[in-house]
Parts: sequence; structure tokens; C-alpha cells
Amino acid sequence: MTDPKFRFSTTLEVRWRDLDALGHVNNAVYFTYLEHARTHYLRELGLASFRNPEEVGIILAEATCTYHAPLYLGEQVTIWVRVSEMRNSSFVFEYRMEGEDGRLAATARTVQVCYDYAARRSTPIPETWRAKITAYEPGLQGAP
Repeated sequence: MTDPKFRFSTTLEVRWRDLDALGHVNNAVYFTYLEHARTHYLRELGLASFRNPEEVGIILAEATCTYHAPLYLGEQVTIWVRVSEMRNSSFVFEYRMEGEDGRLAATARTVQVCYDYAARRSTPIPETWRAKITAYEPGLQGAP
């Protein structure tokens, strides 16, 4: 891990179902890995249980990924994740994905929007979320 801005990571193993015909992880699967890391990050901070429909919803508004090196079957992949910016109702996640030998496999960025499903519209980031993320992420853009 070469970037000290990232405090949180999670690791997973590349599965057979993740591969494409060329024997490396299919490009679309990287987004599943990002989702895995993002979910674990939110749980780690106690922000979402994903079981209570009364909680704030989160929807994906944007996702980009830059591929640097392939990943292979059985390899342990570490996904580093952080919130780099908070806005009124959305926040930006940044990711760094590394192979088990430490090589950079991908960098990525997603924008998540807090969403009120009953009203069918975005909703401001809850203050409790804002406080927990700000406390966890030093130097965060858009922090109060």
C-alpha cells in the first residue's frame, strides 16, 4: 500500500466466476469488487445495516475505473476505499485495488447519492453520517 490517504481496506479472493475467456478478472467484475469494499466501509463506520427500509437509501450515480494490471484466479485482492468528498446529498468514494503482490490493478471513483425512496428524490446526507465520515477521513473535502 503506497497511498497513506487510505485508511480502510478489505480483501477478497478471485473466484472462477469472476474470470473472462482470457483467464483474468472480467472488467465488469471490478465494479462488484468496488461495491463489496464500499459496503464493508459503510458497515465499519456503522452507517448502514442495509436491512432496515426506513434507513437512508444510497444509489450509485457515477462509476469510473482505470485498469492498470490484470487479476487472476485464486489471487487475494485488497481494495482500499475512502470518502474523498462530501456534498449536500452525495459523496465521492475513491478506490485503489491491489493484487496480492502489491501491484496496482485498478483505481476507481464512484459517486453515491443519499436517496429517499418514498419521496423518490435525493435527500441530504444525514448529519450523523457526515460526522462519522469526517471524523474517520482527515482532510476531507466538503467537511463542515
